[in-house]
Amino acid sequence: MADLASRISKPSDAPADGPSTAAPAPAPDNGNAAEEPVDDGIQRGLIEPAYDVEVKLADLQADTESPLYSVQSFEELGLPKPINDGLLAMNFKKPSKIQERALPLMISNPPTNMIAQSQSGTGKTAAFVLTVLSRVDFTKPTQPQALLLAPSRELARQIQGVIQTVGQFCENLIVEAAIPGSISRETGVKSSVVVGTPGTVMDLVRRRQFDVTQLKILVIDEADNMLDQQGMGDQCIRVKAYVHGRDGCSQRD
Repeated sequence: MADLASRISKPSDAPADGPSTAAPAPAPDNGNAAEEPVDDGIQRGLIEPAYDVEVKLADLQADTESPLYSVQSFEELGLPKPINDGLLAMNFKKPSKIQERALPLMISNPPTNMIAQSQSGTGKTAAFVLTVLSRVDFTKPTQPQALLLAPSRELARQIQGVIQTVGQFCENLIVEAAIPGSISRETGVKSSVVVGTPGTVMDLVRRRQFDVTQLKILVIDEADNMLDQQGMGDQCIRVKAYVHGRDGCSQRD
């Protein structure tokens, strides 16, 4: 033990052969001292801004130049009076969430394409019906101007009924359902708004019973379901390509 003790030297007895670096003694931690960040020579984190910026969704929705612009009433949309009267007759007083955000974009000029997704019963049908009615020229009641595609004849009839109800005060509004057995082979399509299934619409166009040269708007309802079905999805793509490519009319999804 004595030999071991003789080998231990005090700090003051350490040889002074070279410079020595003394580590600072840690300060006692009494629970009140603030923890100092460790600087390891690597810059970490983000530079803190000199001032705070606060952006509210309500501000963006109130900005007419913002894509998030939304409305709180149908009157703000500036729709024609006959359409507003139809909304009042159906007791539609305030737009739903999908309507207040989608309608300002869908009825704006110049027209733009849009894909809207929302749960069932939230007002998607009324949204595109209002868009269709706002763009139809009622002085040409027998000239097809809007085409709406639906996956089934039942849904096509339902959409036709909604258009007729909302547009009940629009003079010269004619809505036809392009479903099997509904369009006369002698006269063909003679309406400003056409609602149909892709297969029947394609047949009418091929037989030159459906003039698509002045179509302004194309709506594909339940697009995700129709495009997933091999036959119906192909028909939708062909209708869109035929209408847009061969006849040169504009179209909106």
